[in-house]
Amino acid sequence: MFTGKYNHVIDHSNRLAIPSILRKCINEKKDGKGFYITPGLDRCLAIYPPLQFRQLAKKLEQLMFTNQKARNFQRLFFSKSSGCVECDKQGRIIIPEMLKEHADLEKEVVIVGVMNKIEIWDLQHWKEYETDHEQNFERDAEDLFQLGYAPNLGQNPVDK
Repeated sequence: MFTGKYNHVIDHSNRLAIPSILRKCINEKKDGKGFYITPGLDRCLAIYPPLQFRQLAKKLEQLMFTNQKARNFQRLFFSKSSGCVECDKQGRIIIPEMLKEHADLEKEVVIVGVMNKIEIWDLQHWKEYETDHEQNFERDAEDLFQLGYAPNLGQNPVDK
């Protein structure tokens, strides 16, 4: 599982070092080798190990092909996704220019571990996102818990 937040830099060749702590979270025998770089939501990129990417692809494949929104999303998502890329000896991957533009990535980026994927954010976009959403963290958690979308994180329901 990917967690944490790490500030990094994209070099002049569009190379980005994936933190070793995140690379160590991958079991190559189980998850596969390398990463798929995809367009993410909220102006970021999402990076998946091969197993996670295949699981996501299976879910997307189950969408009704007669639904225009499903077809649009599938076409754009997969046409913009990279093939499986592997890290070089320094733990770097190359971010394709098209994906770099999708997320408005400049030189300074934030790498965020989000459960089954890694997100890449432009530093300024991430700061804006944190500012806009940090204040709603507890309220959003409460709303999700009440809807049954999230596990109990140790809070006793009787305490409410």
